[in-house]
Amino acid sequence: DLPAGFGRKAGLTADLTLASALGLSLRDMAVALDQNRLSGAADLALGGAKPVVTARLAAGLLDLSGLTDTGGTAASAAGSGWSRDKIDASALGAFDGEVSLSAKGVRVAGLSFGVAQVLATVDRSRAVVNLRQLAGYQGTVAGQVVANNRSGLSVGGNVTASGVEMKDLLGDLIGVRRFTGKAQGDLTFLAVGNSVDAIMHSLEGKGGVSMGRGTIEGIDLDSLMRSGVNSGGTTVFDSLGATFTMAGGNLTNKDLLLSLPLITATGEGRVGLGAQDIDYLFTPKAITARDGKGLAIPVRIRGGWGNPKISADLEKAIDLNFKEEKEAAQEKVKAKVTEKIEKDLGVKVEDGEKVEDAVKKKLED
Repeated sequence: DLPAGFGRKAGLTADLTLASALGLSLRDMAVALDQNRLSGAADLALGGAKPVVTARLAAGLLDLSGLTDTGGTAASAAGSGWSRDKIDASALGAFDGEVSLSAKGVRVAGLSFGVAQVLATVDRSRAVVNLRQLAGYQGTVAGQVVANNRSGLSVGGNVTASGVEMKDLLGDLIGVRRFTGKAQGDLTFLAVGNSVDAIMHSLEGKGGVSMGRGTIEGIDLDSLMRSGVNSGGTTVFDSLGATFTMAGGNLTNKDLLLSLPLITATGEGRVGLGAQDIDYLFTPKAITARDGKGLAIPVRIRGGWGNPKISADLEKAIDLNFKEEKEAAQEKVKAKVTEKIEKDLGVKVEDGEKVEDAVKKKLED
């Protein structure tokens, strides 16, 4: 029951040498594993409980999407829920050893990469993949990814990315294409489960992202700051930065900072990586408005990834922008009420005395 691309239909030509201790040497190999084609050399020790492989391989486009192709890949998952079909990771236990691989392209877990140089070490159903070189999404990726199937499937890793295009990456990863721009980022993650749904609901870790110039589709901050109404459109920003933590499939961010000409924006909230929903408060501030005092209009983004509701929180906007004015208005009204009571009821309100107490005292007298 091998995944597609791992040899459901296989072919091999090579110069072969078999030693008396069941040591197999393969040189000038040409390997066909379903749609994949590889070449290189390998040494196999066949005398133990399972093969031990040491290999140096090269490939053109290497399609490993069969590892997670369970009918609900990331690219089509937004708004429809993650697949709950069981992932068959038994291939991790087929052999032990070390395999170095260079490829012109790699497809895996819904993601597409360019030139790759990786070193994979497999030991008792646990694979560690070191990304020596991995080009993708107009940038580069480096780090380490681990898949462990010793007692149920777990995945984890520590990955950094530089110069990647966010629209393409987030589109393939979680089906969201609202953000464009080149980004640098880092991610440490761990998840457990035998389906994509279970893995996404169990994600834990942390990370951060920084971007230069980019865009956010679906909201025009300039229009929002002028009218208080989101009418769609696109926001062009100069820089963006944020850090985040993940627990129980939820990503939490508290320090988003977005800079535009004459506008800054902060953000905090939750992104449900498992539930595919979002509850986020995004607060842009026009720096020069109100004679330099600034004008902030919080925007609440809430709902499913496929069609979140984006609306201005005008009540919170009043609290943020007009706190002093509200307090001054309250004091003015309070003074007017006190003056009216003193005049019409003949009640004298002493300094520090409540109006109610003054009226009660007058009524008792």
